[in-house]
Amino acid sequence: MEFKQTLDEFKIAINKELNHYFDIAIRDAGKHDLLIERALGQAKKIALSGGKRIRGSLLQCAYFGVGGREKKKILKVAVAIEFLHLFFLVHDDIIDRGQLRHGQQPLHRFFAKKANNSSELLKSEQFGNSVAIIVGDMFFAKANEIILQAGFGKKETLEALTYLQNVVKMTIIGQSQDIAIENSKKVSQSDVLRMYENKTAKYTFEGPLLLGMIFAGVCDKKIKNIFSRYARAIGKAYQLQDDTLGIFGKERKIGKSTVSDIEEGKLSLMLIYARAKAKAGDLKTLNGIFAKKGITQKETQFYKEILIKTGARKYAHDLTKRYFEIGKKEIEKASLILQSKNFLLGLVEYLEEREV
Repeated sequence: MEFKQTLDEFKIAINKELNHYFDIAIRDAGKHDLLIERALGQAKKIALSGGKRIRGSLLQCAYFGVGGREKKKILKVAVAIEFLHLFFLVHDDIIDRGQLRHGQQPLHRFFAKKANNSSELLKSEQFGNSVAIIVGDMFFAKANEIILQAGFGKKETLEALTYLQNVVKMTIIGQSQDIAIENSKKVSQSDVLRMYENKTAKYTFEGPLLLGMIFAGVCDKKIKNIFSRYARAIGKAYQLQDDTLGIFGKERKIGKSTVSDIEEGKLSLMLIYARAKAKAGDLKTLNGIFAKKGITQKETQFYKEILIKTGARKYAHDLTKRYFEIGKKEIEKASLILQSKNFLLGLVEYLEEREV
């Protein structure tokens, strides 16, 4: 498969550069603070234990697709985007109380566990959260620093950094919407889709594509709009699919627990649909399990069965498919080099085949 081969090539190059930047950061931190040195070591382990490098690959795909030629420089920016991703992941794991990330302990859990073995640290959870927040902030600073030092012209660099801050702002708004949704009694499907667009589509798909254009010095509004429509469609499809995987996926493949979304009270389009369609008994069971800590295997199975019985899983699947189709139709209109267009079409096909 041409897409998979290209993605693997992007990933190998990004991981090599990511490893290099981590080694420098760990070495520099060791001169000043052993705690941060240890934290960066665990973060490196998490970062290089998984992840497809979709964001960094999309940035390079768009850059080359519209005529960019500086391979070494754009690779550095791709690594910066991966550091930005880590910034969000570290903080997201704290908010969601995540137990696994790429099969590894997330930073807040890693340091909470360490603190439990120390009589001097009274609040281990607070300690773990504090260390993780600090390191997450460091990743945001690192992303900006790498872009500033990548070697692109002042005009492109300033425009890119200005746009990147807007991406971060909108992603934070999306995260805020996610938190508000989880704590709201009345939530509509449009509320959830708006959150998907702001939280996922902006920084995972649209941001990297438009940044690639900016660094290539291209201002074609038609291509920009096509990239945006493509990104927003597959971004929503990806998040819908991610919610399905979070419950019906295989832990070994997704790198996290398949009960965590239920226990954390993650409100998805599937759940909203199921609540609207469920009979009284099933609705009571569904609500009794949702956001409950320490749910049993039997309760998990009941929860899944209700999502299937009400048609909620099928509804999410069909909507996901529809958004993927919109994405494909949009990118087929774009004037890009063939390899880049094929990559973007291949991405949709690749995501469609994720195991759910």
